Amino acid sequence: MGLLLLFDISGGELMVILLFVLMFFGAKGIPDIARTLGRTMRQVRDASNEVQREIQRGANDVRRTVEEQRRSLQDQMEQRTEVPPPPPVTKPDEPKQG
Repeated sequence: MGLLLLFDISGGELMVILLFVLMFFGAKGIPDIARTLGRTMRQVRDASNEVQREIQRGANDVRRTVEEQRRSLQDQMEQRTEVPPPPPVTKPDEPKQG
């Protein structure tokens, strides 16, 4: 139905097209044409779905890699902040005041 709306075909135009198909291919050829058209549409839909799945897998791989890199960098930053600073260095020659 959506395909018909895409081409804006009215009921009368559809009848003329169906009559032409019936005269051109005959009553015995129409089921074969419909079967072939159905198979072709299924193959196109399956191919489209496969492309979408591949794109989704690629996006998930990229997302996972970025997340792993972010965690690794965050862990490294946390390890660097956990190290206490060295104690202040005092010179032994300085006399204590007091």
